[in-house]
Amino acid sequence: MFQLVKERIVKKWPITIAVPMDGGKVQTCDITLDFKLVNSDEFRKLSTESDSKLFSEVVLGWSGIHDEHDQPLPFTPDNLAAACQNQHFTAGALQGYMKAMSGVASTKNS
Repeated sequence: MFQLVKERIVKKWPITIAVPMDGGKVQTCDITLDFKLVNSDEFRKLSTESDSKLFSEVVLGWSGIHDEHDQPLPFTPDNLAAACQNQHFTAGALQGYMKAMSGVASTKNS
């Protein structure tokens, strides 16, 4: 049964971050994000804003992100703002958010 709810929170949505490497190779990094799925009007409004503004509204948490010393990076507003300055993070996060909004499950090969 479909339930029309005011706000939907999706936790541990799988995201793949693609990072270009030397020689035309790509390293993929799997993380998870917790999303607040906003309504269509709110998404249209936020999508005209900066990546930092959009993701500060819709990303509620994460796992699988580490700092340059390979230590787990806690989810904080400052760390999210820093991640939003990285185009690889924002590309993967936006793609994952769009899949979550449309109900398209991420698939992984075992």
